[in-house]
Amino acid sequence: MRRRLSAEGWAAALLLGLAVIGWCVGSIHLALCGTLGVVVVLLLWVWQRACLTNVSFRRTLSHERAMFGEEITLSIEIVNDKVLPLTWLHVEDGVPQVLRIRGGTVEDDTSHVAAVLHLLVPMLPFARVRRRMVVECDRRGAYTFGPARLESGDPIAYGRRRMRCEGTDRLLVYPKVFALQPPAIASRMLFGDQRSPAVLLGDPSRVAGVREYVLGDPLRHIDWRATARTASVLVRVYEPTTALRVAVFVDLRVPRVEGQAAADLDEFTIAVAASFISDLAARGVGVGLFTTGSLDGRRVTYPPSASASALTDTLELLARVSTVGRTTLAELLVSEGRRFASGVSVVVIAAHFSEPTVEAIADLRRRLPISSIWVGSDRGAPPPAGTVDAREEVAYVEDWKQRDTLELVG
Repeated sequence: MRRRLSAEGWAAALLLGLAVIGWCVGSIHLALCGTLGVVVVLLLWVWQRACLTNVSFRRTLSHERAMFGEEITLSIEIVNDKVLPLTWLHVEDGVPQVLRIRGGTVEDDTSHVAAVLHLLVPMLPFARVRRRMVVECDRRGAYTFGPARLESGDPIAYGRRRMRCEGTDRLLVYPKVFALQPPAIASRMLFGDQRSPAVLLGDPSRVAGVREYVLGDPLRHIDWRATARTASVLVRVYEPTTALRVAVFVDLRVPRVEGQAAADLDEFTIAVAASFISDLAARGVGVGLFTTGSLDGRRVTYPPSASASALTDTLELLARVSTVGRTTLAELLVSEGRRFASGVSVVVIAAHFSEPTVEAIADLRRRLPISSIWVGSDRGAPPPAGTVDAREEVAYVEDWKQRDTLELVG
């Protein structure tokens, strides 16, 4: 099978023929023009073929994990390890579309979810070029940088060659963590109105005494024998338990308004959950996480644990979780709640407490104490009075990303 000549081949053949004719007829100018043209075509052909030979690309992130609002450094290094210079080198590197990158030119890629970082540099022989940019981590999530595509060619850009660099780097941005104001000191329930500097979640197997009944005390704590001998209603007082465990349920199914979901309210709800989990872990409480979202198509469930990695594990789950899931909060409370043994406290964080959710809470409350945190907005309803043991409210504000504290209303 015959191979067709390329455009460069035809040009070289014609110029070579021109040079031969010039030398044959004794025309020095025509011969020199033809010879010089052949040399230029061959030089451009070699330049095009060898432009990306021994060219290397390296991308480095200063951190693989970052807190919300943190800034990290993105470094790019390009090396031309050969004697042939590059009059131009175009680099296209895949970067996250939702993160802002300062110090570089970023354009959205309409064919992909990622954006493209563009670099255009010339390179001398055996040269090394470094560029540093700043990545603003103002969106939680797991992000991928790369792969990169390099493109170069001859000086007039007539012929080009492309090379793909498959290496990728990953970045995990944790959700925003607020400082709780006032601090959520544990009381009889996890978040009660009567705050105490000591942890008063009691161990039912260790009764320390009795005291008079106070509005809000669970009826199951009433000591009926002691009450029968006095004129007052008395409740048992338990010794503080040494291994507190709290299961945090987070509802990411925000009610829709005019056919659109409130994505920002979802993100704020995740930040609220991360803040309470961080506060609990800092006080030595074993925490677990259950959400209506999904991760790689699976339900997010993390049983309560007091291990050293529990806080990191739960924050990582909240960073990666998708707000889209098939499970409702009511279904989650029913399916997971039945697995909890006595001594586990339940915290429900939601922007809307629907009727099925309230019914599931009432059923689970027969065995376990339940606290609620309502993310207040115009999109949902709080839990009705008396349906939970303790209730807190956190108001959604549009500028929550710029705030450092989370105000609690009991």
